[in-house]
Amino acid sequence: MSEPLYKLKAEFFKTLGHPARVRILELLSERDHTVAELLLEVGLESSNLSQQLGVLRRTGW
Repeated sequence: MSEPLYKLKAEFFKTLGHPARVRILELLSERDHTVAELLLEVGLESSNLSQQLGVLRRTGW
């Protein structure tokens, strides 16, 4: 049985619940970026950027 739509929506919005993830998605929607470029644009430490990218990857972005 598939997951109810409200749960899928909640997971979607949870993924967008961090400003850095929203910014990363904005940047990647424009073009491909290297990690170095994302670090400069988003302004996170490399470990934090890696964590945010991991969250996006695990949720299918």
